[in-house]
Amino acid sequence: MSTHMYGVRVLDIDPKELRVRFKVFAVYYDTGSEMFPPVPDDPAFFFFLLWEAAQPHASMEQRGALARMLDIDTMLDFVWVEENARRFVSRIERVASANHPPTPDQWERLHDFYYERDGAWKDEDLLVQFDYDVWVTDERCIESLKPGDAWGSAMFPMNADTWTAYDAPHIPDLTEPARRIAPFAGKKGDFRRKQIRDVEFSDDGAYLAATTWDGFVWVYDTSDWSEVAHTRAGDRNVAMLMWVPGEPVLTVKSYSRLEDPEPLEQWAFDVRTGQETTAPYQHGHLRSLDGVHRITPNGGGEGGYDLHATDTLPQRTISHAGGWDPIQCKAFSADGTRLFLGAQQNLFVVDPVTARVVDQVPGASDRLFQLASSPDGTYLAAASASRKLDYAGSFGDKRPHELCVWRTADHRIILGRQMTTYVNALAWSPDGRQLVAALEPCDENFANGKSELAVFAMDPTNPTDPPFPEG
Repeated sequence: MSTHMYGVRVLDIDPKELRVRFKVFAVYYDTGSEMFPPVPDDPAFFFFLLWEAAQPHASMEQRGALARMLDIDTMLDFVWVEENARRFVSRIERVASANHPPTPDQWERLHDFYYERDGAWKDEDLLVQFDYDVWVTDERCIESLKPGDAWGSAMFPMNADTWTAYDAPHIPDLTEPARRIAPFAGKKGDFRRKQIRDVEFSDDGAYLAATTWDGFVWVYDTSDWSEVAHTRAGDRNVAMLMWVPGEPVLTVKSYSRLEDPEPLEQWAFDVRTGQETTAPYQHGHLRSLDGVHRITPNGGGEGGYDLHATDTLPQRTISHAGGWDPIQCKAFSADGTRLFLGAQQNLFVVDPVTARVVDQVPGASDRLFQLASSPDGTYLAAASASRKLDYAGSFGDKRPHELCVWRTADHRIILGRQMTTYVNALAWSPDGRQLVAALEPCDENFANGKSELAVFAMDPTNPTDPPFPEG
């Protein structure tokens, strides 16, 4: 194995509670740069520790249940580990810490490497360290442990799924789309530099509309995902979709800012008749489901947005950052009580009535690109810069987007999948039963009419399925 990054000691075991307490030391340092391994609060990390403790290199008779069931090739399939660790490790709680971060005096005394000797490490009182209570789903996960067991590990924290049985009915199964739709397939024309820019469900969820940057439009019946319209909304400059509130009437206009004169020219299409029509001008770049709240970029130079005036409220500026932090993506919850704003790296939750930030996640991602909210705002789907390491694909440092699901109550990413494409747009159906992503290849077919719509159904594999085979 490579140089150990962590040292591990078993402090206590409670088989009845399915709990083990670990002490984890950081045993690898770059003292010149004052760096050390990250805090390992990840289920996959502890799942791997449990497997290591099951003595996978001992004889078959001496191995614990985890090592008997899972070979090293499986455990080194880190994508599999991230997806399945939650089936073995149900909960983690960090209960104590010490020397985090080291003081200047401690850095002077620390060495770069520490090695395990007879279950101990030199300068243990000096090392960065944490105590964890770890709950497992089956007693067999901890059957091979005893207090005082200690070993060094080259394992590193990952980004394991942590969703639960409670979450499952409300979040999309990102393992495989329930349906794939290729809007450009079979169509005639020159599709060079063409890609799907936006997707939006009608208010009743009966239809999904998609458009390109320059105004090609598709409409699908979501009952069977048949194409009910393929047309052109004129020659647009950044075509923007918006349904007329409560009506199966789609509008498309060009990008605008608050200081632009309105109403601007707008194209409208009645899905029922399949014909162009006229409709009230649809203000804004995004609206709440009831149409009451709408937002448009302002000219303040900070990448911010304003909420439009209503019959009872004035125009309101969203002071989401107080500095340069341009909004990259946005989504209303279907009940209209929350507006989610993804800035460069920060996630903001805004009350549309007051325009005030009521919650935020600083440093939510290295980059946020797309957002979609579940109907009640309990969950967010986000296309973001990938958290995955090189093991997630042969992309090197230029990986395409990761598609994640956030639980907004505790700011946790509970589900994540490394995509092999970029995610150009996201839409969560008003009934909460489907998530649609516009996927764009990142190879030579980029922006060449190869966009695909992926329809994800809710409810991943039941997490209560026993991880161990019966018998």
